[in-house]
Amino acid sequence: MKIAIISNLYSPFVRGGAEVIAQLEAEGLKSAWQHVFVISTRPRNIKIHGKSAIKPAHATVSHDEINEISIWRFSPINIFYYLNDFKYPSFVRLLWHLIDTFNIFSYWTVKKILLKQKPDVVITHNIMGIGFLLPRLFSKLNIKHVHTLHDVQLVTPSGLIIKDKENSLEQIFFKAIGYVKVMRWLMGSPDIIISPSKFLLDFYKRSKFFPKSKKVVLPNPIKNLLNITKQSSYNLELVYLGQVNKAKGILDLITNFKKSKQKHIRLHIVGVGADMAKAKRLAGKDKRIVWHGWLPSAQLVPLLAKMDVLVVPSLCYENSPTVIYESLSLGIPVLASDIGGVAELIQEGSNGWIFPAGDFEAMNKKINSIYKQRDKLSTLAPNCRQSVSKHHIDKYSKKILDLIDEIK
Repeated sequence: MKIAIISNLYSPFVRGGAEVIAQLEAEGLKSAWQHVFVISTRPRNIKIHGKSAIKPAHATVSHDEINEISIWRFSPINIFYYLNDFKYPSFVRLLWHLIDTFNIFSYWTVKKILLKQKPDVVITHNIMGIGFLLPRLFSKLNIKHVHTLHDVQLVTPSGLIIKDKENSLEQIFFKAIGYVKVMRWLMGSPDIIISPSKFLLDFYKRSKFFPKSKKVVLPNPIKNLLNITKQSSYNLELVYLGQVNKAKGILDLITNFKKSKQKHIRLHIVGVGADMAKAKRLAGKDKRIVWHGWLPSAQLVPLLAKMDVLVVPSLCYENSPTVIYESLSLGIPVLASDIGGVAELIQEGSNGWIFPAGDFEAMNKKINSIYKQRDKLSTLAPNCRQSVSKHHIDKYSKKILDLIDEIK
């Protein structure tokens, strides 16, 4: 079978978990003896893996390979590149979203690639930044379409809904201008909708999306279970991994972590984002807070192997965070806020701990309790790995192929 995977971002251009899952899926399906290629975006005038043959024109389609998978990339015509959105004020971003929603240039570019490659099925991940006309294109070309949900961006462009701010001015504005109705019409009903969490699938059902689609809850895949033995230490090493964005709870995490005077608890922060400067100001000169910036996988895994607990303090409704799967696969338990689909992954006291979203006092109490029992953390490692073992990429790929075979 020839399978096209379309994702707004693809390695080496990475922001969050969606593009990590897209790459893992592409490589998993290739290992399952499928013919896979990827369509994604790139900035203008950029080198990929040291190659400088990419021409500056937006419409130019470039080709490269990662792990023997062909990737066709182009730079969508718009005000700025998707990854640079945080640099612009809200009114500019709003205009960008309008162009992106009906980006006819992306439509024609992707159409040319599909007509040349002739895939049997298209699997889409996040398509904001490529354009939301694509589902209409697949329907017109009569290509089977599987769409994987990752966040709530079809209801609010930011993809973020903060707890207790479900009726914020932003949410009311986009409902008022008909954004949800337009997205519902543009997305239509792909043959199959895959959601990593029951929470996100139910969210879109309530919003009346995908009325005729077959809907499946299929947790995100993991690549490997790594049996890492961590040496016992007097310190408790906490790690935050993700976007440095207020909605992810990182600013509150830093503020409340500083309230604890326990010198043997350290907080490692891995990631970059729009609130990086503010986060560093909040951290000040606290030497217990260690900054790592963005790290490629080759450097990230060795760092995580030294950590005791992953902290996911999100204030926004999460789907099924990739970082949780990665942490558990390494045998590292997770301390997370109980929001969105997160609670579907954590069994209290077995592979991690849950605290009420936004209740950072409760979080601090959990951290202090974990510190006092840190000598028992190693006993949780088998539980962590076991909790995600059934989601190995080989099993995930087989389920994807079985679902595709069911499409008439």
